[in-house]
Amino acid sequence: MSDIKSIKIGDKKYPELLKNIYDAPKELFIKGDVELLSTRCMAIVGTRRPTWYGRETSRKLARELAEVGLTIVSGLAEGIDTEAHIGALEAGGKTIAVFGCGLDTVFPPSNKKLARKIESSGSLVSELPAEHPTTKWTFPKRNRIISGLSMGVLMVEGDYDSGAMITAKLALDEGREVFAVPGNIDKEQSRGPNWLIKQGAKLIDNVDDILDEFNIVRIEGGSRKDRSDAGQLTIEESGLLKLLTREPKHIDELVALSGRETANVLGLLSIMEIKGLVRQLPGMYFVISG
Repeated sequence: MSDIKSIKIGDKKYPELLKNIYDAPKELFIKGDVELLSTRCMAIVGTRRPTWYGRETSRKLARELAEVGLTIVSGLAEGIDTEAHIGALEAGGKTIAVFGCGLDTVFPPSNKKLARKIESSGSLVSELPAEHPTTKWTFPKRNRIISGLSMGVLMVEGDYDSGAMITAKLALDEGREVFAVPGNIDKEQSRGPNWLIKQGAKLIDNVDDILDEFNIVRIEGGSRKDRSDAGQLTIEESGLLKLLTREPKHIDELVALSGRETANVLGLLSIMEIKGLVRQLPGMYFVISG
C-alpha cells in the first residue's frame, strides 16, 4: 500500500465542505487520491446486517451514482458500506472509505482486499495517526467526516440507534441533503430510514430521486439495460421477470407463482441470467439484477 499523506485544515487541498462542519478534523491522513476529497461526494450508509434487498439496493444506487461522476463515500464496514464501495468500483467510479482507526489497520480485516482496490482508484481517509487502534468511540466520531465530505447522505438500512443514523442526523445538523430508502415495516433494518422519511428525508426508490435534488442529468447509455424493451424478452421471460424483486425468492416459490414446471422456470432463469436481468443466490434463490 502507498505512503500516508496528510493535509491540515489550513491547507489548500483540505476539502471546503468538511472545513465548514462543527468540530472539523484539524488534520486528515490519506492513502490514495487527495484531490478526490474535494469532488462532488455522496455518502451511502447503513447497517452491518443488511437484508438482501438492502445489499442489492446499496450496490445498485452506488453504481448508478458513480456512473454520473459522483464520488461515493462510506465507512468500509461490513454490509451496506461494503456494497456501496463495491458498486462504485463496478461502475469504474471513485469511492472514499473513511476509517475509524489509523490507516495501517483495515477494519474489518475481511475488507483488506477491498481497501487495496479503493486505494488504487480512490481514497482511504482517517483523522487518526497510522497505528491508532479501533475503539467504541472512534467509529461514531468518524461519521461526521463521512457526512461532512458529502453533499448528501443516503441511508439504506439501519435501526434507530445505528451508526448510520448518527451519520444521517449529523448531515441534517450540517444542512446537507438526507435521503432514505423505504423498507419493510416488520424488519428492524427499516426502522431508521422509515423514521427519517417521516422527519422529512426524501424517499428514494430510484437514483433519479437523488440526481433531481442536485440538478444532475443522467444520459442513458447503450450499456444500460432497458427492461421494458420487448425485443429483449420473450413473453415467458417477461412474465417471470415481473415475479422477481430485490428480495430473494426461492425456485419453489417462482414455480408456484408462475404455474410452470420447475425445469421450464430454471431454463428461463438461466437465459435471463445470461442477459444480465437475474442473479442466482446460494440455495436456489433468485433476485432481479441491476
